[in-house]
Amino acid sequence: MTIQRLRHREAAWQGFDRITEVQASPNLDVRWWQSEYRSRCGTGCCYAGQVALAVGGRWLVHIRDRQMLIDGTPVAKADSWSVPYSIWQYMLASDDDPAHLVRHVRGKRVIHVSHRAAHLIGIDPDADHHDDGGLFESSNTREDLERLINQQVGPRP
Repeated sequence: MTIQRLRHREAAWQGFDRITEVQASPNLDVRWWQSEYRSRCGTGCCYAGQVALAVGGRWLVHIRDRQMLIDGTPVAKADSWSVPYSIWQYMLASDDDPAHLVRHVRGKRVIHVSHRAAHLIGIDPDADHHDDGGLFESSNTREDLERLINQQVGPRP
């Protein structure tokens, strides 16, 4: 899988810009639900998801009519047990992803979206600091994200 080679500040701000575009979008199928990550209709996602999507990331699980599918077939319990977080939070892995964070589901290499996004924006994907009170915290507002990106990654390039 090929992803765009955006790094650090550029990737961080491109993810932020996707959120700005989503908030202003008249298209009701595109939403930014920071705290209800991909759960309602499969289109909304958190900041980590927006960063990963901005560089061409693709989800392992597709959500249609509240049903989770991998390659058009329903997710099975065994699929969910093969990864440490919710299976719908995984993207197809790229060659550039940290190898120790890559898992396998149905023969596909996958990575948790927060690990992908942290790696892309230049923060430690193994650290917990980016969840509680950090860039990927579910209660962040657009304003919180702008402030945190400036503090943790840097101003717009």
